[in-house]
Amino acid sequence: MNAFELLIKRIVTFVDGAAAMFLAIITGLTFLTVVLRYGFNASLPGSFDIGRLLLGVAIFWGVAVAAYRQEHIQVDILWSALPRKARGYLNLFADLVFFGCAAVFTWMFLVRVMATAASGETTFELDVQIWPFHLLAWLGIALTTVVLLARIAHVIITGNFDVPSNLGPDDDGPQDYPAGEP
Repeated sequence: MNAFELLIKRIVTFVDGAAAMFLAIITGLTFLTVVLRYGFNASLPGSFDIGRLLLGVAIFWGVAVAAYRQEHIQVDILWSALPRKARGYLNLFADLVFFGCAAVFTWMFLVRVMATAASGETTFELDVQIWPFHLLAWLGIALTTVVLLARIAHVIITGNFDVPSNLGPDDDGPQDYPAGEP
């Protein structure tokens, strides 16, 4: 594995772990809220706002990993009818379009983060500043742009259209099953 692939593996692994951590926090917060509500007839102030803001953060960080591994939702009617090499070029074109959209979104979201920070907007119950959550979410979409650029560079440099299997964690989750099996 060369230095470039090692760096990308580290970035993808870090982003994947961070997204999982955000989801774990949301799950724990939701669990605690439910236990307090139904077990003790009490509430956890601000849990909805914090959970909602962290969910946005988790989604943007998860998009970065899904974009790099091409595990995002796709419609592949045309793609499946093409020969292997043409599929690679279609994937590269899609990555370029996705990169362009992600780059514009990254820029516009940064403008929004700065506006939110300047406004001093806070949550309703706890009066927590909202801009740090927006900044974390922006960092996730910025990492999406970076990993898409890395994917495109990998394809252009190596001529290999497939995502290297050694760039993600060892266990990438569920595998494809043959037709008819759950």
